[in-house]
Amino acid sequence: MTSFSLSSFSFNLRRICLWIHRYTGLVMAGFLIIAGFTGSLLAFHDELDNVFNHQLAQIERQDAPQLPIATLHDKVVAAYPEYNFSSMPTSVAADKSTVFSVDRVRDKASKNQPKAPFQEVYINPYNGDILGTRDKDAWAWRNTMWKVFWLHRDLLLGDFGKLLLGVIALLWTINCFIGFYLTFPRAVNNKRALQKTVSKTALKKRASVLKRWLPAWKIRRETNTFKLNYDVHHAFGLWLWLMLFVIAWSSVGFNLKSVYQPVMQVVVGLESRESKEVKEREKDKSHRPDKSGAHLLPNVTPVINATADIVNKTNSIEYVSKQANIAAQKNGVTVQQLLGIRWVAEDNQWQMRFKTDKDIGTHSGASSITVDAATGKVEKVNFGYQSSFGTKADRWLSTLHMGHISHGIGHLAYQIFLALIGLAVVVLSGTGVYLWAKGRQQRLKVLQKLR
Repeated sequence: MTSFSLSSFSFNLRRICLWIHRYTGLVMAGFLIIAGFTGSLLAFHDELDNVFNHQLAQIERQDAPQLPIATLHDKVVAAYPEYNFSSMPTSVAADKSTVFSVDRVRDKASKNQPKAPFQEVYINPYNGDILGTRDKDAWAWRNTMWKVFWLHRDLLLGDFGKLLLGVIALLWTINCFIGFYLTFPRAVNNKRALQKTVSKTALKKRASVLKRWLPAWKIRRETNTFKLNYDVHHAFGLWLWLMLFVIAWSSVGFNLKSVYQPVMQVVVGLESRESKEVKEREKDKSHRPDKSGAHLLPNVTPVINATADIVNKTNSIEYVSKQANIAAQKNGVTVQQLLGIRWVAEDNQWQMRFKTDKDIGTHSGASSITVDAATGKVEKVNFGYQSSFGTKADRWLSTLHMGHISHGIGHLAYQIFLALIGLAVVVLSGTGVYLWAKGRQQRLKVLQKLR
């Protein structure tokens, strides 16, 4: 009786999982096909964006020397004095225009400052001519990749679309485990199996299971359309399981934080954003020196116009990057890439983001350094690789999803891999729908025969 109950329970569990996998897969299919296609394009977002936006982004390479970044910034500020540009790039390409982004207007500042009708200003680095501005929210050919991004992120439906895709991502995450379970061979339950002697070792039993599981990883050469779809659905799901899980669960993190954060707190000890902000404020208060006698800018709005300080706009990139290299060497790491510099007027400081050889990526996992403009003193250095385990796990998930990893050939290789993962999601969804449709046809035929 005990043996029969366990077998019956095993059979029922498998049947329930198959039902869940089949019908949640149908619900998700259309959304995942959209997400897969758009994700493949977004793996090359910057490259494709330069193609669609080539009139502003591309310029002819010249033999003449380029203007300093500080000079280019001055020209942008002079052209649009009503808006703030507190950030600057740290380098300028020879065949691309230089881009300056308008500061985002938030909280109390939004009452005193008008919202800019654009987010980016493009300037020729050779002669300082303003090439134009771009409003990324507008429906225009140059904004194609940004529309692809928002289609991928929220289906162009705002918060509702974001929530909807968050729920889909959660179902997808659960389905990753269900689908993996369903690839295992069914338990052997017949008289011959029960009559076998107990003298066989556990290793042989395990080898038997693995041997029966092996076909799920293969695609048969001599096959028909149904078997090919069946094999592709199983094999792709197994080969790419880990990466598919990373994409699915990180999507929950982007769109459904109310589920993602509590789970990550329990599993990897991820700190909540509120807890991080409290710690950062306390740390800043304890380390921030008394600046009552320090030089303050006459205009404390977030505009880069520091000129009398030791570290000013003209020498900021050179000075702060030098301090970043010194700090990195002291910690046994190397600065691989400078990512941008920002002027923080309320603190009279310069902040630079950079990537070291131990950092996860170029966005959330990057490092940063803060330098006091009046004294040139390094106020704070945050190395991305020194974060807590929970924070690192969270950053790895988002970095792998977004493709902000490595540089040079390594980055290109990962972009290609990520694009292929997007296409694999499309294939898995398409084959899943095909298998369901064929199975439904077969079930209907059986019912008709029974009638």
